[in-house]
Amino acid sequence: MKSFLKLFFSFGLLMTLVACDEVDSDIVANYGKENTTPEDTTGGADTTEIKIRKVLLEDFTGHTCPNCPRAATAIKTLEDLYGEKVVAMALHVSATFAQPQPPTYTADYRTNEGTDIDDFFGVSAAGLPKGMVNRLLIQGSRIIPYQSWGSEIGNIINAPMEAWIGMNNSYDAAQNKVTTNLKIDFETAINDEIKLCVFLVQDSIISPQKDLDSPGGKNLNYVHMHMLRKGLTSAFGETIISNPTANTPEISKTYSLVLTQDQVPEHCKIIAYIYKASNYEVIQAQEKHIK
Repeated sequence: MKSFLKLFFSFGLLMTLVACDEVDSDIVANYGKENTTPEDTTGGADTTEIKIRKVLLEDFTGHTCPNCPRAATAIKTLEDLYGEKVVAMALHVSATFAQPQPPTYTADYRTNEGTDIDDFFGVSAAGLPKGMVNRLLIQGSRIIPYQSWGSEIGNIINAPMEAWIGMNNSYDAAQNKVTTNLKIDFETAINDEIKLCVFLVQDSIISPQKDLDSPGGKNLNYVHMHMLRKGLTSAFGETIISNPTANTPEISKTYSLVLTQDQVPEHCKIIAYIYKASNYEVIQAQEKHIK
């Protein structure tokens, strides 16, 4: 039986964003430093939440992409405008933009999942920074420049919600393991196979970044946010149902992951999203910190 909170309707901001090219490099340099202690969202049940439509923004990036900090600033602007309605994920991809280049850019933040997604959609091959908004086809392409993210999100942010993802995370310090419990609830009929993806994302990673807006064209203490770190599912997830309706019983899924030493639990969160298998369109996303 579905929660009585299905009676609550989604509310939205009736604002739109026009992304700009000019960026204050100090904003990028300090992005994430303002409050690196995430709010504790692991306590309590998801039934206390108001169900709203959330949009997935995938930012394809890399530490040797000099324009990519401007895309990060655009994300920060969107988060300030729309709050939790925007779920952002930064995928470090390709040999061109994310391969280590000693002695300065020694880290390798690429992931198998991010590489698979990038190879499939061909985003980095189109040049970065670019991304996808709910993986929608926009004028014939899913790949759009960061300057257009705001207007495209504004076009869909208040559309009716088709499904909801409830998320409750727990962290076992002894095992350094996160467990996420998901509940997927459909609000309308969807004539398609529905797939679920679940990823670990990390904020506040300080590491060198090429940056056109920094002195010398680089920022040695750049704060990387929303970084894809590991999949709890494969890159394209798993099928959870076909042709759901508003009467489909709630679907429960649980995933666990043992963190590595450099995956700081205080800065990590879980992102989950569901999409239509036929066209890859994301219909709902969710994120919560693990600690």
